[in-house]
Amino acid sequence: MTTYLGLYELINAFCELVLLTLILHSRVGMGLTATRRRYMRAAILLVIFYAADSLWYAMDCGVLPQNRSVSMLLKSIYFVSSSAAGYSWFVYMETLTGALFTRSRKRIFFSGALVWVHLVLTVINWFNGILFWEDEALQYSRGPFFGLQYLVVYAYLATAAFHALYKANHNYIDRSRYIVIATFPIIPAISALLQLFYWRIPFNCMAFTLSVLIMYMNELGDQVSREPLTGLANRKHFMHALEEGMDAHENDGQLYLFMIDMNRFKRINDTFGHVEGDKAILMTVEVLREACSEMHRKIVLSRYGGDEFAIIAELEREEEAKELKEKICSKIEDRNTGILLSYRLSLSIGCARYTPEYKGIRSFIAAADKELYIEKEKAHAAMDAQI
Repeated sequence: MTTYLGLYELINAFCELVLLTLILHSRVGMGLTATRRRYMRAAILLVIFYAADSLWYAMDCGVLPQNRSVSMLLKSIYFVSSSAAGYSWFVYMETLTGALFTRSRKRIFFSGALVWVHLVLTVINWFNGILFWEDEALQYSRGPFFGLQYLVVYAYLATAAFHALYKANHNYIDRSRYIVIATFPIIPAISALLQLFYWRIPFNCMAFTLSVLIMYMNELGDQVSREPLTGLANRKHFMHALEEGMDAHENDGQLYLFMIDMNRFKRINDTFGHVEGDKAILMTVEVLREACSEMHRKIVLSRYGGDEFAIIAELEREEEAKELKEKICSKIEDRNTGILLSYRLSLSIGCARYTPEYKGIRSFIAAADKELYIEKEKAHAAMDAQI
């Protein structure tokens, strides 16, 4: 048994060091938001999980003084912390996908019911060995309900993964982000099968650390490319996506650029304050997201600056461009009639289809901007006529 001890402890220690580094960087380098706190909580539980595993294995190999009660306690901490970590990652993943229950502490608490059941079963296990058992000679054996401990972990992770996949199929704007979230449980699931047969190698430790690292890198990428207030792609990401789109659709005429501006937004800010102005921007973003998602096409939605937004859309027909514009205008009107506001939300939209005659990004944007300001003049004239 001591043959694998050095390697086992080295792998666990390395994985713990990686997680502790991510936890520290989340707290100091990236700022401590509510979402980040959930990430840290899940990572800390994994560190506890790894530490209990390392201590138990060292005792099992006879390196540490052997004591049945301590060994049972370490194994209990190992399994309960793993299910608690699975639940915590579930909450974190659901937070990233915008699940409504994550906004209520009470609902989050009750969603952890499986962890509480597991904790009760672990206490009962000390008396009848229904999950696992160690005799006085520290011979470890699995109980009849041993598999339930893994079921708790992967039930949570699978639920979050399926939810992320559903969102990916219904939200074409953030599809790639949701797919990354949905793939989180895959590596740990494979490792769990390996761990059942080769339990002297810490496959679970390596798999979870790799998945956590992938999630962390994905979040870092989002921070670089997303605008903080709205969560939309920022201007830098927009310019990069537009350049790629122009290269990919140089001759097929299937790339469309929409420039969108909120009419008389300054009046909202000056009359009702910047907090209400931010609310107006967020309501507009919701409308744009809904309209773009319903198109089921590859679309990049970004905040171009201030109260101006941009949409890069790969569309097969010009009629689809008109359809997208109509959807946006219709949904804005629905928002005005459905919510009691002291002002009306109104958008002007300019659209241009890419052709080789545009000699660069700036000329393509200028074409969409030209159409935007024609629409904006019409909208302002109509608004002034109503006063």
